[in-house]
Amino acid sequence: MPANWGSWKADRRLRPIGGMKPAPARGGLVLEVSGGVDQLMRFQETLRRLAMIDEGFVTSEARLGLDPATTSALDAKTAALLQVGACVAIGSPPICLDWSTGRALAAGASEDEIADVLLAIAPVAGLGRIVCAAPEVAIALGYDIEAALEEPA
Repeated sequence: MPANWGSWKADRRLRPIGGMKPAPARGGLVLEVSGGVDQLMRFQETLRRLAMIDEGFVTSEARLGLDPATTSALDAKTAALLQVGACVAIGSPPICLDWSTGRALAAGASEDEIADVLLAIAPVAGLGRIVCAAPEVAIALGYDIEAALEEPA
């Protein structure tokens, strides 16, 4: 099996995928983008907007309705608390925990209710998920757990 681009290139049976050409700097393959800079800018903008959870963008482009109040029998606060629990249970990244915690607060949930969600899902999600998520949820609530742990009792 060829180990580098030079070996691959020398093997006449193998052809780069359409639109691929050797990358001059690394000896690998790069995709030739026919749309030029505009095409590159579009993917960068898409990734940026997804990373920051641009709700309007996610709703229109990914067709994911992030507002449960429009499609649910649950009140907005309960739905937002469930979103916090689901984000914790699946091991979502910090930005998602921050987003869901912020939505829960905006829907009228208290800090205690959000913390209680972590306790409520612990038997199902597992202690590891809760321990990993707790500092991120705390930051979203404006509480610095690390500083609190360093203070003498």
